[in-house]
Amino acid sequence: MKKIILTVAMLALVFSAQPVLAGSGSVFGTQSTAVALGQGNANGGITLGLADITSFVGTFDYGMSKFTTFRMKLGFADAGNTDLAITLGAEVRWQVWSIAPSISSKGKKAGKRNLSKKANQKPFDLSIGVMTEYLSIDQKINLLTSSSFSVFQFGGFLLGSHSFVTNGGKMITPYGRFNVRLEDTNFENTSGKISNSDIEIGFTTGVSYQFTNTMNIYGELQMDGNDGLFIGIDFKVM
Repeated sequence: MKKIILTVAMLALVFSAQPVLAGSGSVFGTQSTAVALGQGNANGGITLGLADITSFVGTFDYGMSKFTTFRMKLGFADAGNTDLAITLGAEVRWQVWSIAPSISSKGKKAGKRNLSKKANQKPFDLSIGVMTEYLSIDQKINLLTSSSFSVFQFGGFLLGSHSFVTNGGKMITPYGRFNVRLEDTNFENTSGKISNSDIEIGFTTGVSYQFTNTMNIYGELQMDGNDGLFIGIDFKVM
């Protein structure tokens, strides 16, 4: 438990110390650890975002290979005083580091992680990935005036995590993600159109809890322009 608390505290300290650039940000959150699903496996997920933009989204993850996972994202977003918007996205991530723990049949509990160091053991699981998202929001001010805002994002990210086994045999996994992305924004109303492109950065820190063998619960804080709390679940479908 001390290791879990220390890991979460270190992640929070690192992320809180970084300057966050003002951007539109993701409405999907991270909702994932760095561990790949494995070839042929698939998970479904549901996420509620309580951030600058409120969102309710679904995800579908598929293991394309042993270390490659593809994710599709689709949902709804509400920026307040606007029409409900549909948003979509996708990402591919590759696991490049693995803790590769062994499973011990000795000690107090069979199946408990053996944390002894190995020659090929990494300090944490690490994935790199690419992502893209699109969001378009319309606002009707009155019968004669309306406006629209859209943002297209494309970038890359690093996702790290470290799993611990509780005394009850459940897995708890602190994780953190850093992303760099190009945001192309467009705002249009009756007065004209404004377009802008910027490089933005973002940070997420969270924890995953293994509720059952086929379901995980996530809670995370996102700081990337759409700042707030994201909570969700994922579950095995294949």
